[in-house]
Amino acid sequence: MAPRGVVGVGGSGNGGSGQGVFVCPRCGRPVWNIEAKHIGNKTYYYAVHREVLPDGKVKFIYHYLGPKTYTYVKKTHDNYNLDFYGAIEDLEGASRATEYLERLAISIRQQIEASTLPSKKALELASVIERLARLAGELRQYAEIKAKAEAEEAKERSKGD
Repeated sequence: MAPRGVVGVGGSGNGGSGQGVFVCPRCGRPVWNIEAKHIGNKTYYYAVHREVLPDGKVKFIYHYLGPKTYTYVKKTHDNYNLDFYGAIEDLEGASRATEYLERLAISIRQQIEASTLPSKKALELASVIERLARLAGELRQYAEIKAKAEAEEAKERSKGD
């Protein structure tokens, strides 16, 4: 039984309601469920592992994942004009990642125009951006394959209805 004040938010293991397998970033094991604990106006997330002991009893292990939202790390990234959010806030992550990359691109452009970017840092950033550019092609291929698979799944579901 989950501790008082903890609400399940969809799992990805045998007992959860999600699809696929979510791997715990703390221990690397599959997560049975993700739970949210509400304290005041804040929400904190935990990965839940469910173990069946040799005597048949069930043991739950909770690993703290982080708060739903936080912006306090912004101060350490002011030169890139980035606000970071909790690891679980957007489980899909695409819109958050897109925002980070767009704001980072704007910041780099501003530093180039203001001539405030040191040469060593500029070369390091260029190297990473080149790797990201190569990844863009892979993402497009993945998106095409995934879109076809999703369309097939939707077609199969509609046949069953």
